[in-house]
Amino acid sequence: METLIYILKAHLLFLILGGIYHFILRNEKSFSFNRFYLLTIYGVSIVAPLLDFKLFTKIRFIEPSLFNNTTFNPDIGSSTEAVTSNLLTLEALLPWIYGALVTLSIIVFLIKFAKSYIQFKLLYRFARFDFKQKIYWVEDDIPPFTFLNKTLIPNRLKHDINKNIIIKHEEAHRKTLHFFDIIWVEILSSILIFNPLNKKIKKYIIENHEYLADEYACKVTQKSNYVQLLVKQTLNQKQLQFVSYFAKPTILNRLDMLKSNKNSTSKPILVGFSLLLIATIFACDLTQTEEVRLKQESNSIANIEELDNNNNNNIDDERIFTVVEEQANPKGGIEAFYDAIKQDLNGKYPQEAIEKRIEGIVYIQFVIQKDGSLSNIQAVKGIGGGCDELAIQALKNYGDWIPGKQNGKKVNSRRVVPIRFVL
Repeated sequence: METLIYILKAHLLFLILGGIYHFILRNEKSFSFNRFYLLTIYGVSIVAPLLDFKLFTKIRFIEPSLFNNTTFNPDIGSSTEAVTSNLLTLEALLPWIYGALVTLSIIVFLIKFAKSYIQFKLLYRFARFDFKQKIYWVEDDIPPFTFLNKTLIPNRLKHDINKNIIIKHEEAHRKTLHFFDIIWVEILSSILIFNPLNKKIKKYIIENHEYLADEYACKVTQKSNYVQLLVKQTLNQKQLQFVSYFAKPTILNRLDMLKSNKNSTSKPILVGFSLLLIATIFACDLTQTEEVRLKQESNSIANIEELDNNNNNNIDDERIFTVVEEQANPKGGIEAFYDAIKQDLNGKYPQEAIEKRIEGIVYIQFVIQKDGSLSNIQAVKGIGGGCDELAIQALKNYGDWIPGKQNGKKVNSRRVVPIRFVL
């Protein structure tokens, strides 16, 4: 169940953050922030649901004396039948299925990347490096592009009047490491393999790369000249994957962005704040949890009560003692008690707990009456999934205890025993 919850939370978070970009940022000219945001939402969507910070914790304090000498606490494990049943559940298989799909997706990406790299090397091996402009001239009639940190320009553009503009555009891709963005997104999108926004966000990242490069190139020419050059360069040959071309199929969006004057300063701030807030919500467990702690005060209520008891020979028959001179104990001793509990619970691990992978310690508090019978049995700290009820019933099945004594007389006393459930 935990794996399924993680998958759902990660994909939902990515949908929300991706939706924010689609509706608020995609037409804004805050290109550098947009790039940061698009790359960040992949990492945040994957990591935030794993953190699970506890915001609301109810602390229950228990007197250390209630545990007395209960140090023997064996694990109550599931039976062979329960383990076999657990292995066949969807929850047990889901992590393996999900991991296999993620691995397959990454392998497919690596194969495609290797194919593009081989095609690039075939072009690159005969290229001549221009030390001044940091580019490679190639004989093949290809569109200008940048792959990893290398820019390839066809020789036919050597004497083109727009040569420097094109080189400037590709320089932006190379210097700002746009290839890193592509690799980052392809790998992390494999973890969000079921998300319907994956393809759309990848497109936005490629578009934003081109917007950044277009803006950079316009520093050396007028926008009107750049627009004409961009249209001219759209008539290109077959293109490789995972490369940054001077002219891409997103030409219409790029032309619109060049004409646009939208450059809000408030929207990136609002979106950045929303990212932090939403990620924090998904990183926190909003349900209330309970934590058991032992009191550590040297002068606790229990100790004061004990001093009072020693000076009081008139013992109230209805009084429940926390500390007594002779503590109550199970018949046969604490080890025999846990052996009996373990035998009683053998083969009874709750199916709900198995399916939800629930394990932990159930703290059972109860009162041993003067006649040795048990009353007020309750789980002061449980783990759910049916384990609490099972532990209480096992304690009831055990039967009577040897009552505690104060001033030589049998009295009612309170105890807490921990029972650990382990799959």
